Amino acid sequence: MTTILALITILFLVLIIYLIIKIQLDRQKFHSRIKILEDFIVQISNEQKSQNNQLELSEELKHKLLQINATLNKDIYDLNFKLVEELYPRK
Repeated sequence: MTTILALITILFLVLIIYLIIKIQLDRQKFHSRIKILEDFIVQISNEQKSQNNQLELSEELKHKLLQINATLNKDIYDLNFKLVEELYPRK
Protein backbone atom coordinates (compact mmCIF):
# COMPACT_ATOMS: atom_id res chain seq x y z
CA MET A 1 0.00 0.00 0.00
CA THR A 2 2.82 2.39 0.82
CA THR A 3 4.51 1.62 -2.49
CA ILE A 4 1.34 2.65 -4.33
CA LEU A 5 1.20 5.91 -2.35
CA ALA A 6 4.91 6.50 -3.03
CA LEU A 7 4.41 5.89 -6.75
CA ILE A 8 1.40 8.23 -6.84
CA THR A 9 3.39 10.88 -4.94
CA ILE A 10 6.34 10.55 -7.32
CA LEU A 11 3.95 10.71 -10.28
CA PHE A 12 2.40 13.91 -8.94
CA LEU A 13 5.84 15.42 -8.25
CA VAL A 14 6.96 14.61 -11.80
CA LEU A 15 3.71 16.09 -13.13
CA ILE A 16 4.18 19.26 -11.05
CA ILE A 17 7.79 19.65 -12.22
CA TYR A 18 6.71 19.10 -15.84
CA LEU A 19 3.98 21.72 -15.52
CA ILE A 20 6.36 24.22 -13.89
CA ILE A 21 8.85 23.76 -16.73
CA LYS A 22 6.08 24.05 -19.33
CA ILE A 23 4.81 27.26 -17.72
CA GLN A 24 8.33 28.74 -17.77
CA LEU A 25 8.80 27.86 -21.44
CA ASP A 26 5.41 29.34 -22.31
CA ARG A 27 6.32 32.53 -20.45
CA GLN A 28 9.59 32.80 -22.37
CA LYS A 29 7.77 32.31 -25.68
CA PHE A 30 5.17 34.87 -24.66
CA HIS A 31 7.81 37.45 -23.69
CA SER A 32 9.73 36.90 -26.91
CA ARG A 33 6.56 37.38 -28.95
CA ILE A 34 5.67 40.50 -26.95
CA LYS A 35 9.18 41.85 -27.59
CA ILE A 36 8.75 41.29 -31.34
CA LEU A 37 5.38 43.07 -31.27
CA GLU A 38 6.82 45.97 -29.27
CA ASP A 39 9.65 46.35 -31.77
CA PHE A 40 7.15 46.27 -34.63
CA ILE A 41 5.00 48.93 -32.94
CA VAL A 42 8.07 51.14 -32.42
CA GLN A 43 9.02 50.73 -36.08
CA ILE A 44 5.51 51.61 -37.24
CA SER A 45 5.45 54.60 -34.89
CA ASN A 46 8.74 55.88 -36.31
CA GLU A 47 7.46 55.44 -39.86
CA GLN A 48 4.28 57.30 -38.95
CA LYS A 49 6.30 60.19 -37.49
CA SER A 50 8.32 60.34 -40.68
CA GLN A 51 5.19 60.34 -42.83
CA ASN A 52 3.63 63.04 -40.64
CA ASN A 53 6.73 65.19 -41.14
CA GLN A 54 6.53 64.66 -44.89
CA LEU A 55 2.84 65.55 -44.83
CA GLU A 56 3.57 68.74 -42.90
CA LEU A 57 6.24 69.68 -45.44
CA SER A 58 3.84 68.88 -48.26
CA GLU A 59 1.16 71.10 -46.73
CA GLU A 60 3.68 73.92 -46.26
CA LEU A 61 4.82 73.60 -49.87
CA LYS A 62 1.22 73.55 -51.07
CA HIS A 63 0.47 76.73 -49.14
CA LYS A 64 3.60 78.45 -50.49
CA LEU A 65 2.78 77.37 -54.04
CA LEU A 66 -0.72 78.81 -53.69
CA GLN A 67 0.75 82.11 -52.49
CA ILE A 68 3.29 82.20 -55.33
CA ASN A 69 0.60 81.29 -57.86
CA ALA A 70 -1.65 84.09 -56.60
CA THR A 71 1.22 86.57 -56.82
CA LEU A 72 2.11 85.45 -60.34
CA ASN A 73 -1.52 85.64 -61.44
CA LYS A 74 -1.79 89.19 -60.14
CA ASP A 75 1.50 90.21 -61.78
CA ILE A 76 0.48 88.67 -65.10
CA TYR A 77 -2.92 90.39 -64.92
CA ASP A 78 -1.29 93.76 -64.19
CA LEU A 79 1.20 93.27 -67.02
CA ASN A 80 -1.57 92.37 -69.49
CA PHE A 81 -3.63 95.33 -68.33
CA LYS A 82 -0.70 97.71 -68.91
CA LEU A 83 -0.03 96.20 -72.33
CA VAL A 84 -3.64 96.62 -73.36
CA GLU A 85 -3.63 100.23 -72.10
CA GLU A 86 -0.47 100.96 -74.11
CA LEU A 87 -1.76 99.29 -77.27
CA TYR A 88 -5.25 100.72 -77.12
CA PRO A 89 -5.16 104.07 -75.34
CA ARG A 90 -8.48 105.53 -74.25
CA LYS A 91 -9.80 108.41 -76.32
